[in-house]
Amino acid sequence: MSPGGLRPGGPEDDGLPRAALRLTTGVTVLTARLDGRMHGATVSAAGVVSRSPLTIGAGLRQSSELLELALASGLFAVNVLSGRQAQVADWFASPRRPRGRAQFDVLEWDPDPATGLPLLRHTLARLVCRVTGQVAVGDHELLLAEAVDGGSGAGSPLLSYDGALHSAEFRDVVRRRWGRSLAATATVSLD
Repeated sequence: MSPGGLRPGGPEDDGLPRAALRLTTGVTVLTARLDGRMHGATVSAAGVVSRSPLTIGAGLRQSSELLELALASGLFAVNVLSGRQAQVADWFASPRRPRGRAQFDVLEWDPDPATGLPLLRHTLARLVCRVTGQVAVGDHELLLAEAVDGGSGAGSPLLSYDGALHSAEFRDVVRRRWGRSLAATATVSLD
């Protein structure tokens, strides 16, 4: 047993605890366009890193065509998938899908009016982002980008958890507001 009671994983995960896969993330499809080239890729390592200005961080393999297009154009779109879009996530993760514009022919999308970036329909959110920086992290690049436009839809998110895709069902949870007096006197189990 390792510190914190986590058991090391198998050889396929470099000895890291399989519990690391339990970091729950939303699933997105990033899209990019430059001249006549278009590409999309499923990404579960994308999220908000700053609210002011609204800055998104997204991890992409260094050999990724999407990374190449996003850096060359300075733009990419984040399409936040709903729990009903697991097939879209699988499609943009498949190495067997066609390349270029043809990969978009099997689903509904719109070009962003200002940039031409492919924006997928029926998503929870669509953000047009301007690249502001990048950081090398292992075999990936962390792209940092300011959201310059966007919109939202309805539904619940598609999540990546424990190496699989899941839909989310939201229920209110019990929360306690902590003030100075309550925190000083309360004995509460946080389990």
